[in-house]
This record gives sequence, C-alpha cells and structure tokens, in this order.
Amino acid sequence: MIRLMGGLGNQMFQYAFGRSLSLQYKTELVLDGSLLLDKSSDHHVTTHRDFDLDIFPNLKFRAAKESEVFLFNGDPKASVFNKITRRISLLFNPKKLIVQQANQIKTEYLNIEGDTCLAGRWQSYKFFENDFDQIKKDFILEKPSILNIDLLLEKIESQNSVCLHVRRGDLVTSPVYNKIIGALDFAYYKSAIEKMNALVPDPLYCIFSDDIEWCKQNMNLAASALFIDKSFSGTKAEGHLFLMSKCKHFIISNSTFAWWGAFLSGNTSKKIIYPKNWYKETSLVNPEMCPPEWMAN
Repeated sequence: MIRLMGGLGNQMFQYAFGRSLSLQYKTELVLDGSLLLDKSSDHHVTTHRDFDLDIFPNLKFRAAKESEVFLFNGDPKASVFNKITRRISLLFNPKKLIVQQANQIKTEYLNIEGDTCLAGRWQSYKFFENDFDQIKKDFILEKPSILNIDLLLEKIESQNSVCLHVRRGDLVTSPVYNKIIGALDFAYYKSAIEKMNALVPDPLYCIFSDDIEWCKQNMNLAASALFIDKSFSGTKAEGHLFLMSKCKHFIISNSTFAWWGAFLSGNTSKKIIYPKNWYKETSLVNPEMCPPEWMAN
C-alpha cells in the first residue's frame, strides 16, 4: 500500500513507485488517500491537496479501505474494542510501515515482504527505472476539451518548442515551503535560457506558470514566446501537463509537476535542464532525482 501526499507531481511519483513494486512482486497496488482527506492543517502553513490521479484513465490500482488504513495507522479516536481487535489482527497478520527518511534511496524501500505500507515522496527515477515504458503508458492523457487547445498544440508540435516552467505560488507565499524549497531566482532561468539557445535552433519558448504575470514582466524572451495562461490548465492542471508533454525540450523549475512534463515527452532527442539546487534545505537534496542525461544548472 502506498500512502499518497502532496500535489499531482508528488502523487505521480508515489504511484509510479507503487506500480513498479506491484509489477515486481506481481501483486495489487493499493493507494491510501487518507492524508489527502485530512484538511485539519492550517492552509497558510501547508497547501491542502486533493486526489488528482483521476485525470489519468489508464491507472492500475485499488483505493484502500478504511479498515486497511486503520490496521496500518491505528486511530487515537477509535473505540477500545476496535483498538483491541486491531492488536489481535496484527498478531496473526503483521503489517509493516516503512517511512522514507528525507529523500533517501535505500534497499529496504525496494525489497519488501508481506503486507507493507510505504509513506514517502519517492522523488527519483530510480524507484521505477525498470518500468519506464509501463509508467508512461499509465500516465497517458487524453487531449482535454479546452477552447483553442488545437491551435496551441499545432504551434507546439510544429516548432522547436521549449517548455519553460516557472513555479512560484506557495513557494513564495508559504513560510514553510519558502524555507524548505523556495522559488528559483531569475539567475537560474537566465542561465538556462542561454544554454538552451546554444543547444536548440530557433526555439519557441512556451511558458507555463502559476504566476504568468510575473513571467511576462520578468522573462526577457523573443516576441514569439507563448505564455500559457490558466485558461489552458483544466480542472486539475491536466491541460498544462498534456501541453507540456508535447514540447520538444524543457527548462524546468523545482517542481515535480514540471519534472513529469519533461519525463513524459516523447521526443527521443529532448534537452532537459533542471535546477541543481532543487531544495534550500540541503538535507533533502537527492542527486539521483533526475536521469543522468538531464542537465543540471
């Protein structure tokens, strides 16, 4: 069982890890969405998230039952009878809970036995590198029904399109996320654009962001650049993810959502630039987050 947390990009990493394990062990993947249902935290401190994986029609999983979640997690509000019943059940059918430490990759995460619940971010291609093709099939998106998307798609697919993703939002407004992750400064994008210009002839920059006005004011790009506003986002950002995946090359921000846009691109000669300083909190930095052919900047 995989415990889901975070936004769409994080949930995709968690699904991908669980799906790879289910293929390895020939077992059913069960997803626990209980953390997503808990809205008790202060939204000024952490961003409330919903289950977003339902934008993908091809996923293979079963939602965890409340009774299964209770066996792994317990519940301080449960009745004495239910607590005793849980302890007895665990004596005959032990459950194992594995919690990822920071963003580390350990063999114990990959070699599991019996009924196990895994809780973590799992932000690395290493957690599903044996199943890239299957994961890409699972994450195939149907073209969203969004006004004018065909005109935009034609421009993206007919030119040397470069997806430039800028994440600001809660990385700026949330004290917690700003301290741990933080929005990238303009110097990163300036350097990445210079490198991309040297690699790709006549690039068409397609800017995706949760703060498109900031991008218009601060990004010094050619007049032909396309600023993809929220009207193309869709209900759960499926529109942006679909369009990003159709781009040929990528400059991504420190966003797992952008990571997946680049990963899902079908261009076999794609150039991808990512921030080497993904986190402000250095203990969370994972040198194996991105495939080796991607370029750190």
